[in-house]
Amino acid sequence: MTPDELAIIRGDGQVMHDLADAFATTFYATLFELAPATRSLFPDDLVAQRGKLVDELGFLIEAATSIDDGLGDFVERASELGRRHVEYGVTGNDYVPVGQALIAALRSCIDDWDDEHEAAWMKLYRLIADVMREGTEARLFSAG
Repeated sequence: MTPDELAIIRGDGQVMHDLADAFATTFYATLFELAPATRSLFPDDLVAQRGKLVDELGFLIEAATSIDDGLGDFVERASELGRRHVEYGVTGNDYVPVGQALIAALRSCIDDWDDEHEAAWMKLYRLIADVMREGTEARLFSAG
């Protein structure tokens, strides 16, 4: 990712954090609209889940944009998320609507959202999803 893309993600991440409840509410509403079957993967009361989403995404944003620290923390956390999510019943097919819901939620919160923001976030989401899938594969192979 370019320095400009990292700056966009850092700035948008702060807005996401400031508007955490609105962001997370939009994310889950969009996800359940795009992929209704995913609703069964979550508790009925999403209050704690919304906080977890913002916390995890905030950690990944910080880890991905703190280049001086390398990507070790990012890879470790995203891999662990992948391992945990397979236990919750998440499949490879779930990653597409999650990415779409993420972009929709960010777009709803970021006033100056444009093609540059979308491109930066798509790069970051692809990285997160790829590392999570690798963590999932590691979990599946170690269990088998």
